[in-house]
Amino acid sequence: MEAFTKKKLYSELRTMKKELQDSLENNNCSPLVKPLIEEELKDVEKSMEKLENGSFGLCEISGELIPTDYLAIVPTIQSMEDVDEITKYYCKPIFT
Repeated sequence: MEAFTKKKLYSELRTMKKELQDSLENNNCSPLVKPLIEEELKDVEKSMEKLENGSFGLCEISGELIPTDYLAIVPTIQSMEDVDEITKYYCKPIFT
C-alpha cells in the first residue's frame, strides 16, 4: 500500500475513532448499541496499530495478504475468513 494511501487511511481511522469515542462519552447510543460501538472502537484501534507496526493487510490467521480492494471498503478487516463473510453479502463481485 502506498504511503499516501496509508496516511489517508490512518487519518480516516483516526476520525472514526474520535466519532466512536464521542458517541460513548456523550451517551449518544442506546444500551443495546453501546457494546457494538465499543467493539468497533477496538477494531479501529487495532487497525491503527497494525498500520503503525507494518502488519496492516495481513490475515491474522494465515498471514497472507488481504486484497486491498477489501481493505479499502472495510479497513478493520482482520482475516480472509472475514473476506469470505463479506462476499456473501455483495450483489456484485468486487473483482472483475
